[in-house]
Amino acid sequence: MGLVGLCGCEFEWARLAADATEVGERANTTSYGVEGFGLRYQLSALNAAIGLVQLDGFQAAEDTRRHLWRTYRDALAPLDGVTLVDVDVEHAVPHLCQVRVPHRNTVFATLRDRDIGVGVHYPPNHTQPAFAAWHRSLPATEQAGEEILSLPFHQHLTDADIVVVVTALEQALKAIGGS
Repeated sequence: MGLVGLCGCEFEWARLAADATEVGERANTTSYGVEGFGLRYQLSALNAAIGLVQLDGFQAAEDTRRHLWRTYRDALAPLDGVTLVDVDVEHAVPHLCQVRVPHRNTVFATLRDRDIGVGVHYPPNHTQPAFAAWHRSLPATEQAGEEILSLPFHQHLTDADIVVVVTALEQALKAIGGS
């Protein structure tokens, strides 16, 4: 009997595996649907203990993320048609680096084909099936939702990685007639 059995918890392992597969498949698409409302779970004591230990390295992670975001900002500046979603890095620690680009889905596919781990965070809520009862036209939000692209962003990136990503982005845009 493993830990799950000892603590009296029961999991639907088939559902868990299906959910994990769906999450993996979502990495290769620019859209997904929220079909219903979810639940919010509070942090367990074990997760809280891990978080407390990780606080010792938070300043280094904060400094690194700010540096990487600024590096992206500087590298993206010369690209026509690319708008960096601005973050006030003096007062916030960025967890995403997002840009708005024309032909986002084509750019996304091109970058994924080159093993660049781009993503889309997040589709507009009002377009999700779970919120259909409250749907209304929000043209500016819908336009942004069609253009937002999340670039690879984590504290283990290097400046050289960012050059690779930005170069690939520039090439993708040129291939479709932009930048």
